[in-house]
Amino acid sequence: MIVFIDDQWVSDTEATINIKDIGILRGFGIFDYLRTYGTNPFRLTDHIDRFYNSSHLLGITPKYSKERIAQIIHEGIIKNGFVHTNIKFIQTGGISPDGFMPAEMGTFFVYFYEAKEYPQEMYETGTKLKTSPLMRQYVEAKTVNYAASIAEVRKAMIEGFQDIIHTDQNGDLYEATRSNLFGIREGKLITTDQGVLFGVTRKVVLEIARALAIDVEYRCMNLSELRTLDEVFTTNSSQEVMPVLQINDIRIGDGKVGALTKLLHKEFKKLTTVV
Repeated sequence: MIVFIDDQWVSDTEATINIKDIGILRGFGIFDYLRTYGTNPFRLTDHIDRFYNSSHLLGITPKYSKERIAQIIHEGIIKNGFVHTNIKFIQTGGISPDGFMPAEMGTFFVYFYEAKEYPQEMYETGTKLKTSPLMRQYVEAKTVNYAASIAEVRKAMIEGFQDIIHTDQNGDLYEATRSNLFGIREGKLITTDQGVLFGVTRKVVLEIARALAIDVEYRCMNLSELRTLDEVFTTNSSQEVMPVLQINDIRIGDGKVGALTKLLHKEFKKLTTVV
C-alpha cells in the first residue's frame, strides 16, 4: 500500500507520525472518508468541502488547497491500483508545543486500501441498532476522536446490535456513529437537518428523493414513534443505503426490507455503476 504523508509517497510500513502529535496525545484532528467505483472517486468535491468545513469548525488550517488534495487522491488511486479504493485523508493538530494545544500546522496524510462490497445478505436481512444517550460534540465536524462511540458500540455489539443511535434525553434520534438515519412513513422520508454530520451519501439520497418527487420531512424521529414507521435505513459511503429492521426491541414495519428503501438503493447504484 502506498500512502501520502506530508509531501512524500511512502509504503504504509514506512509511514510514521511523531509520538508528540496531538492527534495521538489528545485525539485532536479531522478526516474525511470516501470510496471509488473503479478509479472514480465518488463525489470527491463534496468530501473535500466537508473536510474544509471540519477544519474551520475546529480551527485547523488545512495544509493543502482543495485542488492539491484532489490531485493527491487521484495520484494515490493510480499508484495503488485497486479495483475499488477506500480513501481516508486526515490532518492532525500536529506536534504540540505543550502536549495539549495544537501546532501552527498539523500532519496531513492520505491512505488508500481496497474497497470490498458488503455481503448482499446484509441488504436482505438488515441491521439492528440500539439507542444510546451518548451525544457527539462538534457534530458537523468529522473528527478523529471516536473513543466514546467505540466504547458504546462495543457494549451494544455484546447484546447483538451492529451500531448505536445517538439519542437525546427527549428520545429524539439523530444519527448512528458513522451514518445518517432515515425513517419512512406512508411514502415520506423523515430525517433531521440539525445536530448531525451531513453525510455525502445522505445528500445524494436526498437528491434522488427530489428527482423521484418523494416528500421529505426534516426533523428528528422520536423513540415514541418507532412502531409507526414503515421503514428505516442508514446511509454512508461504505454501506450506501442499509436497511434497519430493528431498533432496541422494536421491529420496524413488518420486519422486512421495505420497497422504498430498495428503490432508493437501486437508484443510488445507478450513479455508481462503472462503465
